[in-house]
Amino acid sequence: MNKKYFLITCTIITFIVIPFLINLIFKFRSIELLVAEWNAGDLLSFYGSILGSLVTLWGLNKTLDFQFEQSQQSDIIKYKPILKLESVLAQYNDFIARREIAIKFPFISYLDDPLQEQKQIQFSKQMEKESNFHFLVKNKGRGEAVNVILEDILLKEVSWDEHSHLYIAVSQKQSLDEILVNDVVDIVIRFPEYIFLKEKQDNYTIRIEFSIKYKDMFRKSSRQLTLLSEFKVFPKSVAVPPYIYKESFDYFNVEFSYEGTQIIVNN
Repeated sequence: MNKKYFLITCTIITFIVIPFLINLIFKFRSIELLVAEWNAGDLLSFYGSILGSLVTLWGLNKTLDFQFEQSQQSDIIKYKPILKLESVLAQYNDFIARREIAIKFPFISYLDDPLQEQKQIQFSKQMEKESNFHFLVKNKGRGEAVNVILEDILLKEVSWDEHSHLYIAVSQKQSLDEILVNDVVDIVIRFPEYIFLKEKQDNYTIRIEFSIKYKDMFRKSSRQLTLLSEFKVFPKSVAVPPYIYKESFDYFNVEFSYEGTQIIVNN
């Protein structure tokens, strides 16, 4: 509001007050400085020319700024990066940018347990066996994606255990640097093949959500791809548990299957 009043005041002074003062001071013949070949009309014409030139320069500057902004907006659209989920594979060995989302659960021991050390060794060996799913995300746009960040990694659902002990080992932001046009990044989701499952349940599912946030090459536009993926868990055989978990739960050697991905955000 103050800026608006300032512009109105400057306009009134420039176009009304100053011309009025020029005309007024020429009415006082006693001012020796004004005793010259100029009259009020000449000075008003000169002032008008200067003012007109300044207005023209201001208009030209605004036009150039507008054209530059339009050109930049056109380039932002023309060279927009677009990240898409290309495929999900159980194995992928190409050497490309790779980040991992590891699903874990803790080892709980009791001080008075004489078999604590043996159980710890057994648990560590079991946790070395994992099922991996490679989410291949490709830049299908015309410009490179920069400041690419993998973040907001959430374990959204463990269908058989409302207060599950499963957790994401690294849930903070992970930098993916930049993704050039047609380049692919590999987001690997890793599951342990030994977990606790509730007995006498027909369906076991896990849902995981993560986001990839990035900017265009001009760092003017921010974009985001958020995916929610579902996996099914199939018990293969009962295993010796590393500790007692919960009532009605048993420890299983399991296998996983990828069921599909829902795009939550893509802008």
